[in-house]
Amino acid sequence: ENSNIRVFLNSCRHRGMKVCRADRGTATEFTCPFHGWTYSNSGNLIGVPFFRNAYGEEMKKENWGLKEIRNVQNYGGFIFASWDPVVPTLDEYLGDLRWYLDILINRPLGGIEVLPGQQRYKCVANWKLAGENFVGDTYHLRSSHASVYALENIRQISPVIHAAPDHMYSVAFENGHGLTGIEYTGERYRMDLQIAREMGSDVVDYIEESHRRMEETLSQAQAKVHSLSFGHVFPNFSHNSFSAFRPIGLYLWHPKGPRGIEAWQWCGVDRAAPEVVKDMVRVDFTRTQAAAGIAAQDDTENFEEVTEATVGVIGRSLDFNYQMGMKKDYQKNMPDFPGDLSPYYSEYNQMGFYRAWSRLMGV
Repeated sequence: ENSNIRVFLNSCRHRGMKVCRADRGTATEFTCPFHGWTYSNSGNLIGVPFFRNAYGEEMKKENWGLKEIRNVQNYGGFIFASWDPVVPTLDEYLGDLRWYLDILINRPLGGIEVLPGQQRYKCVANWKLAGENFVGDTYHLRSSHASVYALENIRQISPVIHAAPDHMYSVAFENGHGLTGIEYTGERYRMDLQIAREMGSDVVDYIEESHRRMEETLSQAQAKVHSLSFGHVFPNFSHNSFSAFRPIGLYLWHPKGPRGIEAWQWCGVDRAAPEVVKDMVRVDFTRTQAAAGIAAQDDTENFEEVTEATVGVIGRSLDFNYQMGMKKDYQKNMPDFPGDLSPYYSEYNQMGFYRAWSRLMGV
């Protein structure tokens, strides 16, 4: 009925049936397939079968609309919602992470285009393992993803994995958010430009124009970062974007109890990128982070086997080791770059993730 973004619980107010069972579309009305109650796209109950015979004048339709989330906020096209009416504003909640999200949002010349085909899969694992993996676990890359980085084309696009990581950092934020593999000297831009030169002048023009636009719309410091690596917005939204030639991966980890996750993931590209780059990105996502990709299977197997191995009485009684990066002198001070910086190999971000979780849980 209007252009506002509105979010509802997908549950009929009569017996709780899902009223919408499609992932996308332009419907203006939603009819429950169980008993036929119909709602407008603004959530109002507008149709009840046999209304006069079944309910008479006793039922007031205006009291039985879909349950709406009132706290819905938009940041650069990413929609965040919370049932809690007293949460802070989105700007307050994201805090200094916004400085880095602006890089993710603004580097694509034409904006982020999400390719059709959301992927969903389930794994028998605790959702927090996925969260801490993306919030700061660079330590697993060489072991878990050794087969990925043995591929020649991946080595060409992501040589930083095989380089000394002294120039790269993990960055922690309030409220449990974190990024890792952040590089502040312009190396990721130079790497993209080198790859572009091998692909042709139109690709070079695209990379240079993308970077020029960043310098005009963002700060010089943000332009030097150029592209994020991977990170996590607490509690359950992960993302990665290593290069203009790698996919913008978007991941939601839906908890399904203490030993269950339903993963939703999307592949994003730059809408204005040359077709050869879009094709490269799409194939890369399919090969690595898609449900049947190498990296995704590496990760989910880790999540499942950690959960299985620690579910017993003895396993649950043991502590994990989070000593890495906990020494005070590990923290770095770089005034132009917000957030709490720690070395590339660190568990500082993971500890921030679990501190945020424990505050919410009251433990």
